[in-house]
Amino acid sequence: MKRKYYFIVLFLILAIFLSGCSGSSGVIPATDGVVCENLLRGLYTALSNRNFAQALSYCKSGGLTFDYVNGLWDFAQDHPTFYVTYQVLKVYDISYLWGDLELYYNYSWTTPVSTSYLYGRRMVFEKINGQWKMF
Repeated sequence: MKRKYYFIVLFLILAIFLSGCSGSSGVIPATDGVVCENLLRGLYTALSNRNFAQALSYCKSGGLTFDYVNGLWDFAQDHPTFYVTYQVLKVYDISYLWGDLELYYNYSWTTPVSTSYLYGRRMVFEKINGQWKMF
């Protein structure tokens, strides 16, 4: 009889310890998701307004987005009359990725000639000195 109770207690203890091994809870604090979504929207607003210095302030120095914005800045200097307007259409699937935050989004850009749509774009954010920056 004691052996039966011993195994029941051992099973319960094991279940309690293993329940803590599931990794992150997957719950994103509302503030982190909102902040990163606003940064993404701010980036494309700054690009639409040709405010490249502001757009770079949202990016991690040396990151992929930083290089992308610098490339657009160079293009804008070479072609000053060619305007592009960006619009973030939808942000979804916000989650943590090894301490960073990632999200997916759809956006469009409009030129004087046409409008193009991109779906399923991914953006990774890294917290640097207490502030979220786009990688």
